[in-house]
Amino acid sequence: MKPSPFRRGFKKDAEAQSIAIRQKLGITPYKFCPARQVAHLYGVSISPAQCLEGLVETILSDEFPDKNLVAEQMAWLLGPNGNFSAIVAVIKEHKMVLYNAAHSPARQESDIMHELAHIICQHPGDCLQLNADIGLRRFDVTHEEEAKWLGATLQIPDQGLFTHVKAGLSNQAIAEIYGASLEMVTFRRQTLGIDIRLNRLKNSSRRKS
Repeated sequence: MKPSPFRRGFKKDAEAQSIAIRQKLGITPYKFCPARQVAHLYGVSISPAQCLEGLVETILSDEFPDKNLVAEQMAWLLGPNGNFSAIVAVIKEHKMVLYNAAHSPARQESDIMHELAHIICQHPGDCLQLNADIGLRRFDVTHEEEAKWLGATLQIPDQGLFTHVKAGLSNQAIAEIYGASLEMVTFRRQTLGIDIRLNRLKNSSRRKS
């Protein structure tokens, strides 16, 4: 059996954090919680990475003199099919999330929530430092799994998803409620075992009746 990447109680705490954050924003677990509102709650700025495209091209011009090639590569990286999704950047003490504005609104929500989860979890080194020196983002498997889970929980809490599925709503309808992608709803529904839990609940009700 593959060991869990999470510390004991992490998933339960993630759900509690999601509900607590929504309560602070006056949003129930059954409605859309904009990532930008969560960011504002934590004093984090949100900005499209495209706003830095020209600056990055200028910085790279000395090492890569072929400006057209650099521009082409940057356009691909920050395009709808590019590999860049989002990252936390720290300028002095100020945190900001840079995201790919070419991605769909649903994916932007997911990407921004993921990066905010790194901040909420206080993962050290999971950001680009832009103060005295430009640092590199350190990839940590455990941190990434925690941010993936918490980010998804912030977007679609267990409590809300269970209620909507129990009410007979389709994955597409639920995706529209949460401003999420169909893939995200499917992922949450499967990993949380929503259908298994509902079947158990139905079977239990039948036995009692």
